[in-house]
Amino acid sequence: MRKMVLLLVIAAVVCVPVIAEGAVRTEPLIISVSDKDFSTWQWRGDTEATRFVILSSRAQANQFLRGLPQLARKAMGEKLAEINFKRDVAVVAYLGETSGGYGVEIGQVNINDRSLLVKVGMQSPGKDDMVTMILTYPWDMVTLPRRHMPEGDFEFIAFNQHGEVVADQWMNLSRPEKAISPKRVWHTVRTGETLSSIAKHYGVSIESLLAVNPTFDRDTIWIGQKLRIPGHTVKPKTYTVRTGDSLWAIAKENDLTVEELMQLNSLTGYDLVIGQQLVIPSK
Repeated sequence: MRKMVLLLVIAAVVCVPVIAEGAVRTEPLIISVSDKDFSTWQWRGDTEATRFVILSSRAQANQFLRGLPQLARKAMGEKLAEINFKRDVAVVAYLGETSGGYGVEIGQVNINDRSLLVKVGMQSPGKDDMVTMILTYPWDMVTLPRRHMPEGDFEFIAFNQHGEVVADQWMNLSRPEKAISPKRVWHTVRTGETLSSIAKHYGVSIESLLAVNPTFDRDTIWIGQKLRIPGHTVKPKTYTVRTGDSLWAIAKENDLTVEELMQLNSLTGYDLVIGQQLVIPSK
């Protein structure tokens, strides 16, 4: 299985006219990194153990590796060690296993000003398929040039061949510790609207609209149908810890569990410091 694809050359060729003219990219950059037909792949597992992440620094990569089983850590660590994070970022798809016939492959990356969309193929073990059981590894990795990544806040979405969203996060490469799952923006189709008019209203392309709504027919929409809008979210807010605050009280006030609040802020303990900034999803 292909464990890593270097996209620097491909992306540079695609973007030569834009870079040469110094213009801002208005159309999405679509990069195909696999020619496999994922439509025949069967995924019967859940997504609780899966990880789909963007790693933008050596420290982030090391933190990610520390949470992996030893066999997966060694193989992925060797590939991550080759990446120059001053120039590139890594997109990793990992199914939470070390072997046993599971398969995952990144097939396409779609980059625009507000979002990064990743299409992946996910495959459960086949019955009595010993070759697959031995030779496949349930992770894949591609690198992307930092200069082609969205600036500021953007939405990172990964979905599989069934159109199931398996990762959905609010990201910012300059503030990776602020990555959280934001509240989504949806549009309900009204009389007289078309995909073109909806895309124009939100300032997105039809292609990116379809990419985050993979089960939709390009030529047929109906009144009352709900569309997810790519790259549009209610941004998170921050909370400054005050005297007498506790994780339990802050979580309760914001309709979160303590575990959710800790996960959103990468906290490893329950102690808080006065003046500490916590990320809270906007309601």
